[in-house]
Amino acid sequence: MSYRTFIDPAGKRWEVWLVTPAAAERRKVDRRAAGGGADDFPGYSDRRRTPERRRNPFHRTVEVASEYSSGWLCFEGEGEKRRLAPVPKGWNEAGPDRLTTWLQSAKRVVKCAP
Repeated sequence: MSYRTFIDPAGKRWEVWLVTPAAAERRKVDRRAAGGGADDFPGYSDRRRTPERRRNPFHRTVEVASEYSSGWLCFEGEGEKRRLAPVPKGWNEAGPDRLTTWLQSAKRVVKCAP
């Protein structure tokens, strides 16, 4: 994970890092139910012989909005949090001026408690 800190022109310290969603968060459907099973591959048989035991195996408590599916930059400073997507190329080598420009165009989000 890349991580940076910088000071904006107002003197506020910001932390910025790259966030990439987990594969489980990106997947929104049961691929077995949506295709990819025995019917799609002749000669393939599903080895499972028992019914599904999980209560709700494909219910996601967290889903990532499509604009964030490829990742985003998270900016955090003094009780404020912002997200920027798509991730700009070369962000991890950019100077404070460029990071401040991206910070200004990032969307504010409600900061969740740990």
